[in-house]
Amino acid sequence: MFKFFKEWYNTHLTDPSQVALALIILSISIVTYILLATVVPILVAIILSYMLEGLVGTIGHKYHLNRNTIVMAVYFSFIALSLLILFLLIPVMLEQITLFIKSLPSILEKGKELLQGHTSENSGLINETQLTNIFASINAEISSIGKSVISYSLSSASSILETIVYILIVPILIFFLLYDKSKIKSWFKKFFPEKLDLSKKAYKELDIKIGNYIRCKFIEIIIVWVASTLLFALLGLNYALLLGFLCGISVIIPYVGAIVVTAPIIFVAFFQWGTSSIFWYVLIIHILIQVIDGNVIVPILFSDAVNLHPIAILISILFFGTIWGLWGVFFAIPLAVLFNTLLNIWPRIEIKT
Repeated sequence: MFKFFKEWYNTHLTDPSQVALALIILSISIVTYILLATVVPILVAIILSYMLEGLVGTIGHKYHLNRNTIVMAVYFSFIALSLLILFLLIPVMLEQITLFIKSLPSILEKGKELLQGHTSENSGLINETQLTNIFASINAEISSIGKSVISYSLSSASSILETIVYILIVPILIFFLLYDKSKIKSWFKKFFPEKLDLSKKAYKELDIKIGNYIRCKFIEIIIVWVASTLLFALLGLNYALLLGFLCGISVIIPYVGAIVVTAPIIFVAFFQWGTSSIFWYVLIIHILIQVIDGNVIVPILFSDAVNLHPIAILISILFFGTIWGLWGVFFAIPLAVLFNTLLNIWPRIEIKT
């Protein structure tokens, strides 16, 4: 065992380039862990700039225009689209959330009637009085949750102010990350020695892999969101835009997201139509979208961007979610891609026979 670790150390941590890369990774990890609240807006800006960089590069390669001109056009198009979503789609989704919360008492009443009918037909384990008490407790719990949300909103004015500041800062960061990309890279290079071959190779690989992943994931979110919203709306499902948006966002967390988002769809469809044929149509359509996404869209988009086993993905979600909470869950796959890329470029152990 000692011989194995000695050989591993001699192979992996004796070269200056290897040590330098290890120190860089360790430093970034520690800073991110300690200053997560400060780093999150920067991470969001980096992710969005990666997404837009692909469009800038594609236009520049195809039309041979000046980069700054392309950056300005792409950036202001992105801002216009963001404002359109902010002022058109988000109010509709907020309205649907409000309607859903207001309709919860009637939904619970309908559920109570269905269960009462079921228990009256069968010699059930629960009587009508117990059922009434259970639903009264649920209603009371919903009311207390609503009051808690209101009190939290009133007591968290500073957090709301911070969010507004972040919303204003992130677009500015995106602009400079795109417009002054070469200057920022040159500035960072001044702090590192020239002979860092392994670090340069790692940066190059990560730049390609992470950029491809972010752009492909954004395309996947849009496809699933639009397809789910349109099909739910055609079937007449309540809160179609909101549920379609949840389906789109769910692809950020593979496997787990698809399971979690299915619950509200079944809940809304069941209390809207019961177990009629429309309920099953909605469920079949949702499953078909998930199957097409997993077996057609993902292989086409992510053939080179992500090459991770499902077990590795689930472990990444658990690990980074434990360390950084909700943000760790959202960034689990990019971080797993980063770790996998580092493992691939790191020198292998030479086993002596």
